[in-house]
Amino acid sequence: MFNEGHVVYFVLDLVENQYGQEVVDAVLAEVAPENGGIYTSAGDYDHTELVALVVALSKQSEVTVTSLTKSFGMYHFAEFIAAYPQLFKGLDSSFALLEKVDSFIHEEVKTLYPGARPPKFECTKVDEHKLELLYQSPRCLGDVAEGLIQGCASYYGEKIHVKRERLGDKSGAIERFTITR
Repeated sequence: MFNEGHVVYFVLDLVENQYGQEVVDAVLAEVAPENGGIYTSAGDYDHTELVALVVALSKQSEVTVTSLTKSFGMYHFAEFIAAYPQLFKGLDSSFALLEKVDSFIHEEVKTLYPGARPPKFECTKVDEHKLELLYQSPRCLGDVAEGLIQGCASYYGEKIHVKRERLGDKSGAIERFTITR
């Protein structure tokens, strides 16, 4: 949902909270980023650094990259809603929020963080129990998007089922999420 600076910053925060500073240090030592591992939430970093950090964490933690990135999406949703509750006023369900991601929330993110390049989300409400969400991003972070969707449902206390399929060239740049509650 957010610029890479936000994402990298929150990934390292999650790693520290769940695994400790020693694991953060080991991950940064393995990746050896050009910036020496100094990240800010307002920074803009190449998404390949994020991927390298998650791969290194996977080795350190013995948790799959997919599980880590989905968990990160859930964690990131909770952090985002705590930091910006005003963006969620009047939204009473996961579907209501997901339908507003592109038209409202991503526009607000761009205002708060000029230069942010959030992914594109196109929502189609099939009926009151089913929503189709088309995710488009050259960063191919569909696992994070799925985690955000799960985090959103959890926030609203909803049980959902997510069916996911890659479209186009199957790289993950375009994915369809069918969400049923």
